[in-house]
Amino acid sequence: MTNTNDFRKYSYATDTSYLLESFSYSRASHAPKLKPEEDRSLKVREGSKVKSGKQLRAEQKAAFKKAVLVVSVAVISLLMVALSLHSFAQKNELTRQIQRTQTSIANATSENISLQSQLDALVSISSIDNYAVEKLHMSKVKSNQIRYISVDEFKAHRELEQQQQKQQTKSNKNN
Repeated sequence: MTNTNDFRKYSYATDTSYLLESFSYSRASHAPKLKPEEDRSLKVREGSKVKSGKQLRAEQKAAFKKAVLVVSVAVISLLMVALSLHSFAQKNELTRQIQRTQTSIANATSENISLQSQLDALVSISSIDNYAVEKLHMSKVKSNQIRYISVDEFKAHRELEQQQQKQQTKSNKNN
């Protein structure tokens, strides 16, 4: 079982906020000295040298080149932003078009399934039977009208007929 005194003993031993022995009463702590602020206002200073016309033109050229460089970088940056916005807009439009196409494909698929089921209903055996009896005035087959034929007998009968035809054509040629 833990005693509350044990808990305090362990928790305050390593906590720096309770180490009062390390506090020195004799040492005075002074506030740091403030640094005087520099005057940051703009001042006009006249140079002791007078610049020649060539120097002034060279400085104007350099300033103009820097201005052209800054403007060209700004224009290129604006073009890049405009092109990225255009590509995002085009991507969104293509995404919408894909979704519309997928929706139309899904609608066509469901319509195909519906039409296929209607076709299956129309082509069922009972509907064909009803159509034959009612529209075409056909009658159902009776058992005495059904005749089964063996394939071997059919082949033998056909060969016999072919031989008879050959004999008749030979006899017709001879006459």
